Order: sequence, then C-alpha cells, then structure tokens
Amino acid sequence: MSIASSTLRTMLLAAAAVTAGAVAAPGAQAQQRNCIDTLAGLPEFSRFVNAVVHTHVVQDFRQARDITVFAPTNDGLRRADPTLMDRLFPRDDMGQREADPVLAPAAIGAHVVTGRHDAAELGRGAQFTTVAGTPLTVTRTADGLTVQGAANMQARVIRLDIACSNGVIQGIDTVLIR
Repeated sequence: MSIASSTLRTMLLAAAAVTAGAVAAPGAQAQQRNCIDTLAGLPEFSRFVNAVVHTHVVQDFRQARDITVFAPTNDGLRRADPTLMDRLFPRDDMGQREADPVLAPAAIGAHVVTGRHDAAELGRGAQFTTVAGTPLTVTRTADGLTVQGAANMQARVIRLDIACSNGVIQGIDTVLIR
C-alpha cells in the first residue's frame, strides 16, 4: 500500500467515523446540537426544558438562528414564586400543569435574545430587548456577570458560554420574570 493510498484510506475512515458520530469530543457534540437539545442533555436545566416543552415552543428553539438563551437552572426555577408558576402553568381539572397559551411563551421568551453573545462580549456591558419584548441588561460585577430583566429581576450568570449549533446558552441562578 502506498503512502498516498494509506493516507486516503485513513482520511476516509476518519470521515466515516465522524459522520457516524463515533468520534465526538464533548464540546464538539454540544456544538452540533441546537440550544434546546443541548439544554436537554444537561440535567441542571431539566426544569427549564420541561417549561419549554409544556409551552409548546420547542420547535421555535430548534429553528431559531443565532440566539442567546439565559437559562435558569433547576435551583433558580425552584426559587421562583409559586404563584407565578401557577399563573404560567395552571393545573387542569386532572391536576396536570398546562401552559397558559399567552403568558408562558412570553415568560420563556423573556430569557432569549437574538444574536450569539458570549461572556467576553457580555462582560463589556450590553442591553437587549428579549424576543418577548422585555428589556434585558448585562453588567460585569466583582462576582461575575449579572443579568437584569423586566421588573428589576436580577440573576447571576453561573454557567458561561454553553455552545450550541444555533447560539449560545448562559446559565443563570434565577428566573428573569416576576
């Protein structure tokens, strides 16, 4: 076997392995998945993913291009006002939670902005309007990045720059709505 054919064979095998998913570094895999599927693979965001699913906006997340998601962790969602959660996801006659068709998507949208904004950019200070139309401001403090949402709700960014194919995720320690 010549060096040229050996190199070609190696390249073809490597391409086949990558195509089949046999070679996937954890970071590379996250970049191949969209934001909601990336979040679904991270246990600390399961409650936010569940809210997105119950709000029926999963496809919106999958089809979106160039977004930044400020995703509250499970602990952050646990700290949310129970009255707020009852309003966004009221219980039906069977005791199951269903999403309010207007309020729940707006609440999820209050955590999403257009554009891929990494921590380095956000650290310089930034102001956005979320996809729900609410203001969102990011500032750098001695403790790291702070996000201020509607009604002066503040969260700290506690997981930085989780890459996904259609944007970036910044994990936050509380919800940005009241």
